[in-house]
Amino acid sequence: MRPPWIARFAAAALLSGLAAQTPTPAQDTKARPRGDDPSKADTIASAPSNFASRKALNDHYEQQFAELDKKRISDLTALAPKLKDPEAEAAYSDAFNLAVTRDQYEAAEKGAEAFLASGKGTPRTRALASFINIIAASNRGQYDQAVKDLDLFLKGQESSTKPEAKIDPDLMFAVGEAFLQRLIKAGEYTTARRVCSTFIDNTADPNVKGHFAARLARIDMLGKPAPAVVGTDIDGKKVSLADYSGKVVLVDFWATWAPPCVAQIPYYSALQSKYGSRGFQVIGVNVDAANQNVRDKNAITSGVRRFLLAMRVSWPNVMNGTGANDFAKAFGVTDIPANFLIDRDGKIIQVELSDIDLDKAIDKALGGKADRASSASK
Repeated sequence: MRPPWIARFAAAALLSGLAAQTPTPAQDTKARPRGDDPSKADTIASAPSNFASRKALNDHYEQQFAELDKKRISDLTALAPKLKDPEAEAAYSDAFNLAVTRDQYEAAEKGAEAFLASGKGTPRTRALASFINIIAASNRGQYDQAVKDLDLFLKGQESSTKPEAKIDPDLMFAVGEAFLQRLIKAGEYTTARRVCSTFIDNTADPNVKGHFAARLARIDMLGKPAPAVVGTDIDGKKVSLADYSGKVVLVDFWATWAPPCVAQIPYYSALQSKYGSRGFQVIGVNVDAANQNVRDKNAITSGVRRFLLAMRVSWPNVMNGTGANDFAKAFGVTDIPANFLIDRDGKIIQVELSDIDLDKAIDKALGGKADRASSASK
């Protein structure tokens, strides 16, 4: 059974792990034909020496790297049909892994279609090919086609009577969750609901089915009043979400043992500083106890307090508990990171946003440019 609380973290780790399967240029040197001179190989175009800023320089090289990735994917998918298995599938696999890890889905789409049409390949490579087609269609805004492809893929998995044709449920979960996170980030909640329903209806694995049922329930909280959060912070002071009525509040569920949660702390701190004076507030709900055999709750609270002090966290944090204090259950949170943006009226308006998308959503909820202009005139 998949351990609770770390599902989305595990999904990200699984997909990120694909990078390790994609040979780097340094690894490829052993495969270079004898007599091939590396100095004569195609090189990235030299950059101009008159960059106006560090950003301009970095943007230039990021573009160069992106173009090189596209060329490599194209060459791999062009080479693959000329090879015999297992080298042919290895070339496709390299291309698909590179496409996923470098966010170059469109570059691999034709190769993925050709590979799937061949009827060959391992379940894992075919799953990646299907995922590439789904994301490529989604990137073009063809959400109906993307969900249709997902539906066909899942139904094909469930109807297969050949054990060797089945993919690992963890991989099925990972690619589905990656697709879902992408839709949520883009604010495509209607399509996100359809993706969840597709997994619920066409997946036999109880863990995968249960996960997407919980995700659907969480998305369905949009537009509804946020559940109550009433407790004491790590210093024993009362914290109540209701006391922040009239403010825009980000309720963040996190744990000290989850790297993605810890990585968000500096960013949340910057958001609190940027928007605090305009009526924005972060409230943390720590779920450390959910990943431990809890015997001494005071010890856990003490450890979290030391962590928050070391990280210089300024916003209130409550410990998730049981019964009426099980805030995670009230919000439908079974995996982390998870956050909920609540408007001035106490309604949930966004879920699980991060980085610039969260920044924009907060600014919009606070009134955007009109709110800033109004504040400046007072």
